[in-house]
Amino acid sequence: MARYHEVADAVRQQIVSGELAANDPLPSADTIAHQHGVGRDTALKALKVLRREGLLVLGRDNTMRVAPGPPRPSDAEAMTLVDVPAHAVVRARMPTPWERDELGLADGVPVLVVRIGEDEEVHPAAGTAMRWPLGGG
Repeated sequence: MARYHEVADAVRQQIVSGELAANDPLPSADTIAHQHGVGRDTALKALKVLRREGLLVLGRDNTMRVAPGPPRPSDAEAMTLVDVPAHAVVRARMPTPWERDELGLADGVPVLVVRIGEDEEVHPAAGTAMRWPLGGG
């Protein structure tokens, strides 16, 4: 896993756990880099990922802040488990505008499409786990 993904995961966990609340300012990229033992560019790349996910916004004072919104549930509470038949095909893509509205997704959040024959199910990639039958691939 790339280091910037590890940093993004750590900051995301701070947001999900409530350690960083809505509208809280983030430490500087230099501080985040130092905390995680990475370079400033790696920290900036991690923050860019979280901005695309809709978890961070740029405040009026040019500080990076946690996006306003409802409290985010923990990973366990937010996880939806989808049982996938062995013969299904799963692919990731960006949602259509209609799907984004219907699923309540922030810009930049992909969807997982489960195709079973001619039928398709669309699930938000964030908060969805897929389970295949044992030995089913």
